[in-house]
Amino acid sequence: MMSGVLAMAGAFQTGALAFEAPDCAACAPSDSARFKPSLLLALKNRSYVAEFAAKARAQGKPDAKLLHKTLVADVIVVPVEDRARISRFIAVGDGRTFGMSDKDVFDAAFKNLLNRATRVAVHDLGPVRALSFEADYNASLLLVRDVWSTVPDLPANLVVAVPARDIVAFGDGNDPDVLRRLRSIATMPTDGFPITRRLLRRIDGRWSVAE
Repeated sequence: MMSGVLAMAGAFQTGALAFEAPDCAACAPSDSARFKPSLLLALKNRSYVAEFAAKARAQGKPDAKLLHKTLVADVIVVPVEDRARISRFIAVGDGRTFGMSDKDVFDAAFKNLLNRATRVAVHDLGPVRALSFEADYNASLLLVRDVWSTVPDLPANLVVAVPARDIVAFGDGNDPDVLRRLRSIATMPTDGFPITRRLLRRIDGRWSVAE
């Protein structure tokens, strides 16, 4: 089963964009009409907050802070500009250049995600299944409630492994074999784009840590 998940992860990464922080002036949108539609939400591990700040300092921006919200535990939600060749993380206050507050940036990114996540594939890997729609943003499906309501035979005790941006594996949290497999997936190598090594449980549309 693990070989199937690894192969699937490799397929998702084909043609995947790079992530850059905190700036890429050469490929920046020239005005708000291009900025707002380019926004999407991504998931990251909380450790990236410090990494972003360090990169910003190295680029002469000591006060730049990553715009983010906590989803659960060590998982954060971050708005990004989904550009032609790169996805750029957003700093607190970046939206002001385009007449947008930080809340406006989050709202626009979420709306764009909902509009894009309309063709989601379910991959059957035996006792564990997986979701996909776009390699760099598969993990963002955790934010789209309607996606989960359309998954056939969704377990009542839904447990998910999201080790990296391109892998969303899930199964029945009441099945010990499923939990063992999901824990193995959650601790697999992430190629530098980690989200969490913890399993997450969905209860009433909200995510919590599955102990």
